[in-house]
Amino acid sequence: MRLQPLRSLAKIGPGMKPYPPDKIRNVAVIGSGGTGKTSLCEAILLKAGAVSRLGKVDDGTSTSDHDPEEIKRKISIHTSLLPLEFDEHKINLLDTPGYIDFIGEGFAALSVVEGAIVVIDGVTGIGVGLEALWQEATRRNIPKVIVINKLDKNQADFAARVEEVRAKLGKQCVPVQMPVGREAAFSGTYNLLKPDGVPDELKGDYAAFREMLIEGTAEVDDTILNEYLDNKPITEEEIIHAIHQGIEENKITPILCASAAKELGIRELLDEIDYFLPDANHHHPAGQSGQRAFVFKTMIEPHIGELSYLRVYDGEIKPSSAILNVTRGKEERVGQIATMRGKTRIELTAAGPGDICVLPKLKFTHSGDTLGDKNAALLPPVVYPEPVVSLSVKPKSKADQEKMALGFAAFMNEDQTFKMHYDPETKESVIYGIGDVHLEIMLHRLRERYGVEVETGAPRVPYKETIRGKAKGQGKYKKQTGGRGQYGDTWIEIEPLPEGRGFEFSDKIVGGAIPKNYIPSVEKGIREAMQHGVIAGYPVVDVKVTLYDGSFHEVDSSDLAFQIAASLGFKKIFTDARPAIMEPIVDITVSAPPEFIGDVTGDLNMRRGRITTIETDRVVAKVPLGELTKYATDLRSFTHGRGSYSFKFSHYEQVPPATQEKLVAIYSKLKESGGVLHARE
Repeated sequence: MRLQPLRSLAKIGPGMKPYPPDKIRNVAVIGSGGTGKTSLCEAILLKAGAVSRLGKVDDGTSTSDHDPEEIKRKISIHTSLLPLEFDEHKINLLDTPGYIDFIGEGFAALSVVEGAIVVIDGVTGIGVGLEALWQEATRRNIPKVIVINKLDKNQADFAARVEEVRAKLGKQCVPVQMPVGREAAFSGTYNLLKPDGVPDELKGDYAAFREMLIEGTAEVDDTILNEYLDNKPITEEEIIHAIHQGIEENKITPILCASAAKELGIRELLDEIDYFLPDANHHHPAGQSGQRAFVFKTMIEPHIGELSYLRVYDGEIKPSSAILNVTRGKEERVGQIATMRGKTRIELTAAGPGDICVLPKLKFTHSGDTLGDKNAALLPPVVYPEPVVSLSVKPKSKADQEKMALGFAAFMNEDQTFKMHYDPETKESVIYGIGDVHLEIMLHRLRERYGVEVETGAPRVPYKETIRGKAKGQGKYKKQTGGRGQYGDTWIEIEPLPEGRGFEFSDKIVGGAIPKNYIPSVEKGIREAMQHGVIAGYPVVDVKVTLYDGSFHEVDSSDLAFQIAASLGFKKIFTDARPAIMEPIVDITVSAPPEFIGDVTGDLNMRRGRITTIETDRVVAKVPLGELTKYATDLRSFTHGRGSYSFKFSHYEQVPPATQEKLVAIYSKLKESGGVLHARE
């Protein structure tokens, strides 16, 4: 580790000078919520001279968390870009949210960086959501350094945290520093690479940490391995060389120590970023072209409009130029080019290979788009965690329906983990997110930006009704009011069809009992009754209806009369044909650490799930969709935030008798109340 004098080049004037890619470090700061990532970034900015005072999350003065919701909740919601200049290098820090509801922001940031700082709380250790981010960084072969933060706090324990990290994240994680002093007495860091001159008060812990470091480097360097086995001295230069090699091969992850609040370990961390993490040449996708950039984030800023955050891979982007949106085949006009330090805008004269910049007010561009020239190849999109928490939404005013749709569409462009879908079966709009807080904030934005208030509820399960037997009978409608009356008379038979056949209508009328021109009205009336359901208000499926007799009146019969007659007859006869309610069954895959697999299987069994596969860290089952209400919250609770799941539709099955009785009772109560005619409306 170099200990040259700190020399900041950050002077916020009209802009920042351009840097070549070998002088740029793009680094995502990731970790669980509450670990102090934003405070660590703030201390780095101050130490590098990029800000003049230390902002604080609790005071709402941090550089990163400038959104009103972030200030109010004291959590990061968005990834914040924090460029700084240090030791003739430019470092683009991406401070990502730690709260698991906004984990998609971390995934997006990891798609455009060469390195990651993983922040862990020195008191509480590894928290919710970290493992998913760690796995994504590892999948992308992103070199990482771990910072054990808050070592000045009561009950902070560096040794315990190192043990936990090595147990949960892997033995390749090795300390390269140790703390000087404990808790309130924490006063700085000691370099474990130094083989001698260890202060007496550190010698006990030094020996254990140093052995972890040597064993880790011996895994990637045969010279160190041989010297270690022969009890020969190992030099600092040999260890540094092995660490470089191990980081490059993702076989070593250095562990550092710090206190952001006391600004301890920050100078050393800056050196580590500069020295150990790769430059911007390290992360380059295949298929080079003259100009190419990836939009990893879009954001709407009040009074500014939409900002597109992008990583440049090839070529240079200049102000007042044209660039092609390769994804959409649309040309964009580039106005000004800037970078953002939180909410502070810093103009750039250009953005070259390896840099991260911000383009305001692009017309057609959204997150995940590739920008470039006509020869540019599409860059791979970010694969985000699937949203699993849902709410049905309905504007309180019908006039706001269009504004609601426009607002949610805009949010989907900003946030790739937020979705909205209109379900034609349940006739409701449903929004999806990673967690309850995620959706709560989306609804708040809808209210603040578009002035739309919505009613929310649990999405309705798309149950269906069918029959298991045959029945026949009459459906008759007769109304006399003094003038022309209404008359329609139908005799129909209903019977079940195989699953998936839907509906069949058969006309067996002979002798003109019902004139041909009224037959379509009979079918229409039956379809109307099927759409709204009979016993529980859900659509009827897989039924064959045969019209075999009836009568008419030459004056009083009409299309409407036969529609009503057929509808009444269908509903009456349906109840005699052993009606059944069908529920959707989904294939669910739940991933969790081995210690929680028993809890996962037990919980799925309680939800009427049928387990098909059990592995050490994964369970696959078939579960009724109606049993998965609030499952995301429950799973997060009993796995301490370390469980995740995905599901897809499998098939329909008949509900148990108790469930059918419950659904029928709910529908009957709704009809009796007079407030809701159909349970689905």
